[in-house]
Amino acid sequence: METETKKTILTPPTVFNDWIPKKVVQEFFGYGNTKMSTFSLDYNIRTSKVGKRIFYNSSDILNLINKNIINVE
Repeated sequence: METETKKTILTPPTVFNDWIPKKVVQEFFGYGNTKMSTFSLDYNIRTSKVGKRIFYNSSDILNLINKNIINVE
């Protein structure tokens, strides 16, 4: 029996120019609501809030990933 892996792909319309909705970022990293409440402060990610919706800057998230590259030899 094969297990199906859910993958979140960050492509339009998921990404709005340089902004990614909170739910997409949360699913991508597998974080819960508690971690997402401090995510932008912990990792210095720019955030925009429109009404109740929160968006994160995709360039900042990419920089976070690039800063944490693990060299495997």
